[in-house]
Amino acid sequence: MFKCILTITAFFISLSLLAQNNGALSAETAYNLNFENVSLNNPLPDKWVKFNSCRGYKCESTTDEKHSGNRSLLIEQTGDTVSNAYGSIDNVIPAKYKGKEIELRAYLKFKAVTQFVAIMIRIDDVNNQLLQLKSLQQQRINGTSDWALYSVKAIIPAGAQKIYLAAILSGPGKLWVDDAQVLIDGRDISRAPLNPDYNPHPYGHNREASDRVKLKTASLYYETYGTGEPLLLLHGNSQSIYAFTHQIGELAKKYKVIAVDTRGQGKSTDDTNGPLSYDLFADDMKQLLDSLHIKKTNILGWSDGGNTGLIMAIKYPAYVDKLAIMGANLSPSTDAVPDSVLRRIKDGIAGFKKQNDAHARMEVRLFTMLLNEPHITFSNLKRITSPVLVMAGEHDIILEKHTRAIAAAIPASKLVIFKGASHYAPVEIPTEFNETVLTFLNQ
Repeated sequence: MFKCILTITAFFISLSLLAQNNGALSAETAYNLNFENVSLNNPLPDKWVKFNSCRGYKCESTTDEKHSGNRSLLIEQTGDTVSNAYGSIDNVIPAKYKGKEIELRAYLKFKAVTQFVAIMIRIDDVNNQLLQLKSLQQQRINGTSDWALYSVKAIIPAGAQKIYLAAILSGPGKLWVDDAQVLIDGRDISRAPLNPDYNPHPYGHNREASDRVKLKTASLYYETYGTGEPLLLLHGNSQSIYAFTHQIGELAKKYKVIAVDTRGQGKSTDDTNGPLSYDLFADDMKQLLDSLHIKKTNILGWSDGGNTGLIMAIKYPAYVDKLAIMGANLSPSTDAVPDSVLRRIKDGIAGFKKQNDAHARMEVRLFTMLLNEPHITFSNLKRITSPVLVMAGEHDIILEKHTRAIAAAIPASKLVIFKGASHYAPVEIPTEFNETVLTFLNQ
C-alpha cells in the first residue's frame, strides 16, 4: 500500500544496457576483458559498447598499442566538443557471483590528457536503479603516462542485478585500456563462487514467462509460473510483480501462479488521467481472468493488492476460491492507519508534484488514491463467502485493531499476526510467510 517515500556520474543514472553472455567459464572469454575478441566489421571489442555514440571521440579496438596480446581499446578525442565532453566504453556482467566486494583492475596508457581518465564500476538493481557507484574520476588522473595498473573497488549490495564496467576519457587526449581483470573478494571472477539466489530472468522482467492483456483503457502485463490451480498475485502501491520475488518460486511448486502488474505500475500501462480506485483494479483483474478463461482463482494480495482482493471477493464472489491478504485496510482513516502515515503520503504527493514527468504524475495519482480509498464497510465483509486468510505484521502500518476487526467481520476467516514483522513481512520473513499462505491454500 505504501511505498518508502561530476557530469560523468550523471550519465550512469539513466544507463540501461542488455546483460551480456554469462555462460562461459573464462572471464576473459565471457566478458572480453583483454579486448582480444573483435567481430568482423565491428570497430569495438566484443562485449563492449559506446555510451552516447562517443560523440567527438574515436572508440575502437587497436593494434597500434597494447600492454600484452594483440589488441587494446582506444578512446581518443577527434573532433570539437563541449568542455565537459567525454568518451566512454562500457561492459555489463550479471551480478551472479557470491561475494562482498568487486574490484576492477585495468592497465591504462594515456597521452596529452588535460582533464582525466578513469575506470568505473556501477551496480544496479533489477529495475535499473543505482545501488553502488565507484570511480577514479576524483583522482584527476591526467597528463601523459606509459602503461600502469589502476584499480577501483565497490561493495556488492543486496539486490544487485547488473554490474557495469567502464573506461572513460574526459576532454582532449588519448586513452588506451588493456588487460582488465574483475575480482570478487580478491579472487578472479572466473573462480568466484556463484550466488544461488541470483535470478538471470528476475520476476517482473522475464520475457519467456510474460504476456499482455489489452483492456479498453489499459494494457496489463503478467507472468505465469508453475501448474495446478490458478493463484493470482496482486502487489502493493507503486510496486510490481518483482515485489513477490520471495514468493513466486515457492508458490509455483504447487499452483499456477499468475503475477500481474497493476494498471499504471510495473510494465502495465494506463490510458486514463482521472482518479484511480481499487474498484477499477478489481474490474481489471476480472477482465484479465476472463481473457485467460479462468472462472475461479485463489488470490494473494499484499497491501493495495489485499484491498483489491477484498473487493473482488465482494463484487465477483464466483471468481474467488480462497483469498489471502497481507496488510489490507478498509478505509484511509485513522481507524486503519496512524495519522503520521497519512501525513507522509501528503508529503510524498507534494514532492512528486514538483516534478514534471510521467512517472511523477502517476505517483501523484497512486498516492492520492491512498488518501481517498478504499471504501469497504464491515457490512460488505460479512457478504464474503470465500475462505480468507487475514495477515499483518506485528509492527504493520495498518493498525492491529483494524486488521483484527477485518478478520472478525469475514464469516470464514483466519487471522495471523507475524511477530516481529512489519508491513513488509513477505520480504522480512519469506519462509514463514510462504508456509503460512501455502498451509491456508492447501486446506
